Amino acid sequence: MDRLTIFIFAFALSSCSAGSGHRNVSSIVQSDKAVIASLANELQREHMAGTFDGLVLVAQSNVALFKSAYGYADREDSVKNSAVTIFDMGSIAKTFTAAAVLLLVENQRLQLYDTIGNFYPTAPDEVKSITIMQLLGHASGLDNFHNDSDFELMDKAQAERRILAMPLIAKPGEKIAYSNAAYTLLAAIVEKVSDKPFQDYVHDNLLTPLNLKSTGFYQDQRVSLNNLARGYGGDDQGRTTFEKGLTWALIGAGGMVTSIDDLAAWSSALRNGTIFPAGSSNSVFAKANERWLLGSLAQVEISGESIIQMGGSTDYGYTALIQFVPNRNLLIILLLNAHDSKYKNATHHRLSRNHIMPILLGEGEELPNNSMQPTANASAD
Repeated sequence: MDRLTIFIFAFALSSCSAGSGHRNVSSIVQSDKAVIASLANELQREHMAGTFDGLVLVAQSNVALFKSAYGYADREDSVKNSAVTIFDMGSIAKTFTAAAVLLLVENQRLQLYDTIGNFYPTAPDEVKSITIMQLLGHASGLDNFHNDSDFELMDKAQAERRILAMPLIAKPGEKIAYSNAAYTLLAAIVEKVSDKPFQDYVHDNLLTPLNLKSTGFYQDQRVSLNNLARGYGGDDQGRTTFEKGLTWALIGAGGMVTSIDDLAAWSSALRNGTIFPAGSSNSVFAKANERWLLGSLAQVEISGESIIQMGGSTDYGYTALIQFVPNRNLLIILLLNAHDSKYKNATHHRLSRNHIMPILLGEGEELPNNSMQPTANASAD
């Protein structure tokens, strides 16, 4: 072997080592089903190629079939992702806002057909008629954003003024259009009705009763800083959204972190209706419209299957996704803290649609169709 060949060979080895220096796969749970082995192999290939870092969970009938950690929570300090790692959940936080609203409805302190005018009598006339249900179902006519950045300094009064002054993009109920502003306004309404700060209401009525100790808002002192995953994506590497703080540019629409086990427990609570008093109906799965359920869960179709889901993405490489497959009683959760140029901030959706769902839904003999049974008096399956 001549010197040039040796040099090229050595350079190739060093490049490969540098590219895979932050690759790591830690299997936590893996059943012996063939479909799960196929899934594990597919996700390992994608991780080794640099597509994502983070946690992936697949459960059926509340039994974990697959749970695996990929890559690092902190590359600089060589801290690997694990079951205790805490990630930004992005817009999955809206499911907590929706649950807070629905709990107030269940306790007869709020009604779905209450209007913005009930809470903001000086709002513009075209805004006053928007209902709580329309806000929940992204059919209010409010535009998406009332802010320039998730971290823009803004108090509640400023957020309310901006949202109520936004020109409507459609008449209330006329068009389904995703709106972060709508969910910030819902959080403000929760404060008005409960006479309690929104974060405290969520902690006291949702997080604490469900023992979600790794779930909270940005800069929440109850969340362990030692377990926070740093983000690796976009232009700013190795930062956390958590350290940025929470303003009313984001409250209600995002600004929350969680662990894989907490998010699995939360997903189960949404599905089973255990966030409500015993004997109550589960309005989380009731339809707001043809696209959205009241619990801020979207209805989509993937590979011919009905899927109920909510996803989110935030700065620094964080993306997250929860998906229910009712006909198979399946739950899929992704909490990711890194992506490359392949899927960018759509990594959670593309990883599921292109790599996870084709395997799970293509193996009927391994993961049979078992209709997901709702709780008694549940509004939807």
